[in-house]
Amino acid sequence: MVMLGGLILVSQLFWLRLLYFPVVILMTAFYGMTTVVPVSFLVPFLSLRSLLSGGTLAPDAAFAASLVLTAAISSAITDRLRSQREKAISSLDEIKDNARSIALEEGMESLSSDEIMSHYFASLLRTDEEIREMLLTVKQAVFADSVSLLVPQGNGFALRCTTEEKEGIIISDRGVIYDCVRGRKIVASGDIAEKKIEPGYIKDGKIASIIAVPVTEGTVTAGVLAVDSARFQAFSETEKNTAKMFGEHIARVLERERIYMRIKRDTFGLKMLTEESSSLVSSLNIAVIVKNLCEGAEKIAPCRVFFFLSEGDEFSLIYHTGTPSPEGTLFTLKGTLVDMAVENRQHIYLSDVTTYKVPVMPFKTGDVGSVFTIPMFYENNLLGLLVMLSENKGFLDTFQTDMMKVMCNQASTSIANAKLHAAIEKMATTDGLTGLFNHRVFQERLAEEFRRMNRFADPVSLLLTDIDYFKKVNDTYGHPVGDVVLKDVSRTIGQTIRNIDIAARYGGEEFAVILPGAGGEGARNIAERLRKAVMDKTFSSDGRSFRVTVSIGIATSPADAANKEELIEKADQALYHAKHNGRNQSMLWSSIK
Repeated sequence: MVMLGGLILVSQLFWLRLLYFPVVILMTAFYGMTTVVPVSFLVPFLSLRSLLSGGTLAPDAAFAASLVLTAAISSAITDRLRSQREKAISSLDEIKDNARSIALEEGMESLSSDEIMSHYFASLLRTDEEIREMLLTVKQAVFADSVSLLVPQGNGFALRCTTEEKEGIIISDRGVIYDCVRGRKIVASGDIAEKKIEPGYIKDGKIASIIAVPVTEGTVTAGVLAVDSARFQAFSETEKNTAKMFGEHIARVLERERIYMRIKRDTFGLKMLTEESSSLVSSLNIAVIVKNLCEGAEKIAPCRVFFFLSEGDEFSLIYHTGTPSPEGTLFTLKGTLVDMAVENRQHIYLSDVTTYKVPVMPFKTGDVGSVFTIPMFYENNLLGLLVMLSENKGFLDTFQTDMMKVMCNQASTSIANAKLHAAIEKMATTDGLTGLFNHRVFQERLAEEFRRMNRFADPVSLLLTDIDYFKKVNDTYGHPVGDVVLKDVSRTIGQTIRNIDIAARYGGEEFAVILPGAGGEGARNIAERLRKAVMDKTFSSDGRSFRVTVSIGIATSPADAANKEELIEKADQALYHAKHNGRNQSMLWSSIK
């Protein structure tokens, strides 16, 4: 504005003032009336210098008045369009929410948004056909020009069904239909035009008489039946009663629709819970249970799902869907929104997190509109945490959150059972002192390797390891110190061998290590690495330090043995040879035969 005013004064081309009008109109697209009108009012002051120099006042006053009037009218039109746009967006969001609910009831979780919307409108159309037939009957029975059913939407009404073209009816924000709802009674008038009464909607034809009948379900207003005519005093008391009767019948149709939808939704929910619960109890593997739970959550509501397993004060992320993928697997949740559920020990649903300054998760999650977090407990012990994230605000409703709570309760029991099973299995398969596999599992795993070797050509080697002079350790330092040595040597074995190798306590101070795919030289290298690692360790008792060494016997199949028993025997012979020829060494059976 200032630049344009300066240009006009410098150039003395006062006709350029006409450019103020499109500039003011353009401003209404970005600013409200409270800004645009005052600015346009100040424009004439840009020409104040010329007025004081002898300019005429009348033309400038007329120009200023025209500009302010233009600003006011443009702002009013723009504000109205902006309000209508916001109302349209709100209506569309409500329709989408309803569509999502219907889609969930019909089991349409895999359909696209367009397909869901189409299905939603199709489901409404079935009831609308029945209602429209009743509206046509009312129209004929009372000799009306048009009959419409209006239903509440937000703070106003929306047209659900009519005997006319829907495009020809516009709902206003006041009038007879609003009086009908507020008073919860029939409102009728036969002289709308003379009394200047607003019916509550505008249509192509004239409205002289109207009957507004509240359509109620118990204490709730489900809609308004509007009957109108262009005739003066068109409806008698009998026709009012007829409209009332049909309004009651329409209320029953709407109630039936609502109950039917609820039954379908409950039936679908029970079906889904049955299917998903069966998958949750069908496994004693925590990873499988969690995967089934998260996949079930995605069926209930499209979202990104994360599952954290409780690890003391930290949480291990063992399953997640979507992107971006977090870096690492072990996290602390302190200072995040999802930690609220852990601290409060109950589920938390935040339908709009766009204004929160606190991070949602302990890692980057991208755009998040809403969050559902549910801590999973069993006998008051925290097992884990399920987190559902959506880019949309309010992505869950009460029905969906209730389903998630039931599924998570079931999953909690299954995870607890899986943990108990794993603990029992560990007791049955591992040595209680060292934590290595026990002798029974060693025999089973070695037999498996021989079955595998029958299918593939890879060799398998066996190390039999014995702690040198272990009896002397027990006699000198006591059995508790001996147990410490056994545990520390076991730990060293686990840290030294490969991930694919299988270590077990063979008996007493002897250990066995199965080396899949390793030939003689490869097995010897691993054995030497293990021997040196044990030799480098220092133990202490009562202020005295000491070291231990190990002897290792090595045998390989098929080079040294054709079966499991023969491999164990050859490795034992190699160990015997190592112990009786100096100890603290690794011995291949092939080198002593």
